Amino acid sequence: MKINIVDILKKYIKKLVTIILIILILIILSNYYSKLCMIFITIIISITLLYYFKKNNVMKIIIQSYKELKQVSWPNYKDVVGITVIVIAVTIIMSLIIWGLDTLLINSISFITKLKI
Repeated sequence: MKINIVDILKKYIKKLVTIILIILILIILSNYYSKLCMIFITIIISITLLYYFKKNNVMKIIIQSYKELKQVSWPNYKDVVGITVIVIAVTIIMSLIIWGLDTLLINSISFITKLKI
């Protein structure tokens, strides 16, 4: 069975042109409107595209996502606090290491560049 690229493009050309036009409109509108307005416009266009292209599949995805969320094993309060403390401690330690290395490199480079050879 041969796969013909032209037939595939003919089948999806309307969808591709629509998506390209919407992306171009978003790029043009982004110069005139605030970021918050662009977020709302992008959300509305995304929902419209999802409904336009695969309205049945969108509902299936939403239902499957809801079922998956029911199966998630959420951590308890004690675990969340413990993990948060670990993340904060590691972040502070890493930022101090990076700050120290940055200071060391800046001082060594400024010392080297002040030397006359």
